[in-house]
Amino acid sequence: MTNEELEAYLETLGWKLERRVVSSQTFIVIRNYVIPMGSLAGRICDVAIERVSAVPYVAPAAIHTRPALVPMDTSALRTMQSALGPDWQYWSRLVRGQPTPQRMVAHIATIFSEV
Repeated sequence: MTNEELEAYLETLGWKLERRVVSSQTFIVIRNYVIPMGSLAGRICDVAIERVSAVPYVAPAAIHTRPALVPMDTSALRTMQSALGPDWQYWSRLVRGQPTPQRMVAHIATIFSEV
C-alpha cells in the first residue's frame, strides 16, 4: 500500500480529504468523519493520519482527531495533545497486520468502538 492508494480508497468512500503540513510532517485529513459505532457513535470529527515515506508502507502509530473526543492525557485511553495543534487530539494506536486501505478504515472505526 502507498499513501496515494490509501487516499484514493478513502475518496471512493465519498470522504472529503485534505492535506495538512505541520513542520516536516504531512497528514491526510478526513473531514467530517461520522463515528459509526461505540459510545461516540454519531459524533462528527476530523481524523488525521500521518503520511509516511517508508517503503514498504508502515502504518503510523496514531490517529489524530479534531475536536478532542475524550479526556486528554489519561493512560487508559492513551491520548494526548497532538502536534497538529491545540484543537487536535493524538490517539496512540497501532495497526495490527499488513496495512491495506480497508484495514486502515477498519482500524479507525475500531479505535472509536473501544472507547
